[in-house]
Amino acid sequence: MKIVAVETIPLNMAFRPEVRPHMVRSAQGAQLTLYRVELANGAEGYGDDTGAPVDPSAWIGRDAVEALRAARHGGMQMACFDAVGKTLGVPAHVLMGRSVRRRIPFAYWTIDLPPDVLAQQIRYAASLGYTSYKFKCRPWWDPREQIAAAAEVAPKGFRLWLDFNGHLREARLARPVLRALAQYDCVGGFESPIPQRDVEGYQILRRSVDRPIVGHFGGGCCHVRSDPGFDPGTPGTIQLREQMFDGFVLGGADVDRLRSLAGTLHEFRKPFWIQTVGTALRAAWVAHLASTCDEALLSHLSAHDIWLQDVAPAPRVTHGWLPVPDAPGLGIAPDPNLIEALRSAPPAPATRRVSTVVYPSGSRWHFAEELQRQEAFYFGHLPGFVPGVRLDVREDDGSRDFADLYERCREAPVVE
Repeated sequence: MKIVAVETIPLNMAFRPEVRPHMVRSAQGAQLTLYRVELANGAEGYGDDTGAPVDPSAWIGRDAVEALRAARHGGMQMACFDAVGKTLGVPAHVLMGRSVRRRIPFAYWTIDLPPDVLAQQIRYAASLGYTSYKFKCRPWWDPREQIAAAAEVAPKGFRLWLDFNGHLREARLARPVLRALAQYDCVGGFESPIPQRDVEGYQILRRSVDRPIVGHFGGGCCHVRSDPGFDPGTPGTIQLREQMFDGFVLGGADVDRLRSLAGTLHEFRKPFWIQTVGTALRAAWVAHLASTCDEALLSHLSAHDIWLQDVAPAPRVTHGWLPVPDAPGLGIAPDPNLIEALRSAPPAPATRRVSTVVYPSGSRWHFAEELQRQEAFYFGHLPGFVPGVRLDVREDDGSRDFADLYERCREAPVVE
């Protein structure tokens, strides 16, 4: 099964209009890359990965079966699972391991949203067949207000998992917030409420909050760049020994690594979900992989339903479950017309923005960058999760007033 050709296809994805204003403030554009592998027998395989293309030409002339284990690039490895599976006439999960289930729980996903938009997205997710929604909770919104709005529209049995990425900072601050949110039936659990270096803090929260708490296996969870030591995380062996979490989040795209971690979690009977971002192809890949892992019992995600247009029809979720494809390879075929449309689509324009955290007192904190705002809350420069707090975003309107405010914010947050 010699690889005779590889192709990288940059895709300029667009977010659905309902969530676009909120997604673009944390990511200017939505670039994915499609990887196409052609074998000497004529079989083709497709894979995807986030970001700009990475040159995979070193694999030309090598065996695609070798790439199933040796390729360290997620898009290339996925394309080879697709091509080899098609050649052998078997689904990709047969090449990954012993299948233990025919369908997997699957979740919808977005970043943080205002309460009214969150409610709209719950309705949308439910209309697609989802019963679980992984949602980013951020300190520039009042989570009680968000979840109260969610509870008004969430169908019976619909659950939100609230991901704080450590923004609650410490157990003393986190406990009353989590307890208040746990009063709502639609809240299924919490992810990484405080930095994952805090072993004792997680033990306190697990004893005092009536909802499961999950975390990233073996690492940190905070979006801090200026201080590498802020949240180095905790090794997985200590996380398991000290009973920090009820379950885990596994990221990445290497099949062997993920299945190795899954084996460890099986020994401790700790459930997990696989978390990644990609196209409909990535959703199929997650389904294949999760179907081979005993403890892959929590709702996985690939965020593929946030795109306005995709490379293939989205796999259908039914009552919260995604069937594992049984056709050869990934079991899902990209549409050449959709690929070409996304290849030729113009990239999202680089737009300057000023985001403003507005407190009920009337004080307004202006920021030029997402990371700048994140770190202001992580470091305790601003109080987070205050009742009534909200985020406003202003895009560059070409005015001198905007340009002046933006330049001042680049130096340091501006308070009014």
